[in-house]
Amino acid sequence: MFINFSSIQGFRVNKPFARELKVLLSPDANPEIKGFTFILSTLAPNGGCTDLHSHPEAGELMIFLSGSGKAWFENSELEIKPGTALYAPPGSVHKTLNTGDQPLQIACIFVPAISADYIRKSQEESENARGNA
Repeated sequence: MFINFSSIQGFRVNKPFARELKVLLSPDANPEIKGFTFILSTLAPNGGCTDLHSHPEAGELMIFLSGSGKAWFENSELEIKPGTALYAPPGSVHKTLNTGDQPLQIACIFVPAISADYIRKSQEESENARGNA
């Protein structure tokens, strides 16, 4: 299956976890896709991030395509840049942060597949965090 990233509609997650998420390949959207979900995550410049989270039932392979930042995985802090990758096994706690002035683009591959409901949960978590700030 061939996909053009720019042709896929993204979902915006507002501050404090500012990013755009595009579900590129998923069993939810493509019945012929089995066993994985591919999401393109683009963290906003100068502070776009994810919350500290885990995926109890899926591992997440993060391949860093552009930009620069930091990742926290379990008890480690890591520098991320294009050409690096991080695998977070199911249930492991992790977070990413854009420390640069360009978007930080991450190819996120979940195995086994996760539900597209992940997008809605990410938006809700950001709204809840903003309400508690």
